[in-house]
Amino acid sequence: MGNKIRDLRLKKGITQQQLATSTGVDNSYISKIEKDRLPYPPSAETLRLIAKALETDALELFSLAERNPPELEGLLGAEDAGDFLRVATRHDLRKSDWKALTEFLRERVASNDEKAPKSRK
Repeated sequence: MGNKIRDLRLKKGITQQQLATSTGVDNSYISKIEKDRLPYPPSAETLRLIAKALETDALELFSLAERNPPELEGLLGAEDAGDFLRVATRHDLRKSDWKALTEFLRERVASNDEKAPKSRK
């Protein structure tokens, strides 16, 4: 994870100090992250702020830091599911949008369940 963050920072052309300032953490903390010298992964909020400052995908940093909630592990391993989550998090979806998406998913799952061969016991 540290190498990825360093590579992204260098690609963006900013210093560790600039990244630290934009994320609200100490310069030495950024250095430790980049060198993988922390005894624990950075918090989800710190990773979110780093991703925002580096204009990169927070989900990828969460995965690299092993900070994914267990409920999302299977989803984030599937490329299409990760794409869906990225689109959903980058847009200001209204309650009605979420309701429509949930209903679509329920209908799709029910349709797939009906088409699936029944197992014999």
